[in-house]
Amino acid sequence: MEGLAALHALDDSRRKSEMAIHYQATNIHWNYFLSLESDFHTTSRYVEPCDSNNDTFSIEFARLIMTATQEVDVVMKAWCKLIDANANASRINDYHQVLAGRINDLMQEEVSIRRFGMTSRPWSSWQAGQPPEWWTSNNKIKHHRETEFQRATLNNAYNSLSGLLVAIAYFHREEKQTANPSTSWWDVTDDLCPDRNLFRLSDDRYRGAI
Repeated sequence: MEGLAALHALDDSRRKSEMAIHYQATNIHWNYFLSLESDFHTTSRYVEPCDSNNDTFSIEFARLIMTATQEVDVVMKAWCKLIDANANASRINDYHQVLAGRINDLMQEEVSIRRFGMTSRPWSSWQAGQPPEWWTSNNKIKHHRETEFQRATLNNAYNSLSGLLVAIAYFHREEKQTANPSTSWWDVTDDLCPDRNLFRLSDDRYRGAI
């Protein structure tokens, strides 16, 4: 009887093992972005993305701006540490100093949403001591909401999420190139799945893009 009970226990353990969920490592920053992207997509049901609505502001846009910008801050800190383990960068101006050799490429990076005909370069205005407008607007909304809430616009929400997409892509590229210097942009965007998402980098960043 004891032997039979042991066999049953072993069989039960094997079944549970077979049913267990097995996980692989994922990119938490990318998953976070996809969640925010989905929220932005939902807003398009109520505010049509177009020139005349660029300055439309709302609580939901405020949430997206603050959440996306906070995640940019997290990614930028990690990126700076990857470049220089001794870097103590904790502010946007610090990041500019550490990333100095990469700023020009970052500034030129374009993000689009084809469905809505939207295109911008979210980092194009970043200068030493002068953050992008969407970053400044985030700080104004966060610290002076009573007087600056009108900055919580469609335009700033779009650019803050676009800025996050660029930051994640460049950080992930640097991570991969640290291990394999021959890493291409195609290798990077292959990792960031799904690649056919709402917000997109320029076509040449994607393998087989049309």
